[in-house]
Amino acid sequence: MFINDAFTYSVAQEIIDDDEIEPCSVAECQHGADWPKWKDTIQAELDSLSKRQVFGPVVPCLPNVKPVGHKWVFVQKCNEKNEVMLYKARLVVQGFSQRLGIDHKETYSPVMDVITFCYLVSLVVSEKLNMQLMDVVTAYLYGDLDTEIYMKVPKGLSLPNSSDSKPRSVYAIRLRRSLYGLKQSGQMWYTRLSDYLIGKGYKNDDLCPCVFIKKNKFRICNCSSLC
Repeated sequence: MFINDAFTYSVAQEIIDDDEIEPCSVAECQHGADWPKWKDTIQAELDSLSKRQVFGPVVPCLPNVKPVGHKWVFVQKCNEKNEVMLYKARLVVQGFSQRLGIDHKETYSPVMDVITFCYLVSLVVSEKLNMQLMDVVTAYLYGDLDTEIYMKVPKGLSLPNSSDSKPRSVYAIRLRRSLYGLKQSGQMWYTRLSDYLIGKGYKNDDLCPCVFIKKNKFRICNCSSLC
């Protein structure tokens, strides 16, 4: 079947007209009719990051420090009638502005391969074992950073009281935990969780670093896997 460019363009234009265009910045949110909802969502995200102690103090940026940038990502969740039901905002780091050896070192994070995952599922089925799944919400925020990283201060965070006459650009905020967008976020989360499991008596192997096994005195194995 032949489809010409005019037909393709008209269909794409209808989809664009029907969909809500999500804002790309805080400024765009402020100019929209639903700014109060975006404002509450942004504040909720900042409160969540502060609760998890992601941010350190806001300090004047030192001459030898180049803070990494950040970006707000906004998403609207709609129902089957294309009605907006939920507003979500996430603050992410612009990882492309990080410098190797200064802002990050190791970035590799192991991922379970498909063969191992299928084997574990088949083992559970064949041996009639019990399997439980767990999802860690905002998992990356629990990883401790291995380097000293400063980020530009996002709008919504207060500056020091003595900064009335100084622009926001001369200040930076230190990151205490890995934030989405950092090159080493995955590696920091894996290190944090693997250290915890090993501290609880689990063991893993270099050939399969995402599978942790623990045996108790009754010779019963507990297996934990990172997917």
